[in-house]
Amino acid sequence: MAESAAASGIGESHSAMDALLADMLELHEAETARAEERKHNKVNEQREDDRADEAMIGMKKRSHDFLPSLMTHIEERDALDREVELRKVANEERRLAIESELIKLERGEKGGAY
Repeated sequence: MAESAAASGIGESHSAMDALLADMLELHEAETARAEERKHNKVNEQREDDRADEAMIGMKKRSHDFLPSLMTHIEERDALDREVELRKVANEERRLAIESELIKLERGEKGGAY
């Protein structure tokens, strides 16, 4: 029987068919592996996008929470600056009034001495 199969070329066609099937199986496994890798990469990218979105939301919350306290601080600082400026003006007016009185007194002393 083996002799008749060898004579008809059935064995060669089976070995060629086996080689083709093995190649097809190898290609199928490679494609399956690539598909799994793509799926895995897509899942990882989605996770990274989700983390980035969460981080951005967190940053936005912090900036919104920070802004009112910053504005309050700036308003308080500006109010203190206005008070300091008013005190400076009042002190300068007092200094000028004192200098004016000193000048009047000096003139009065000089005028009385003649």
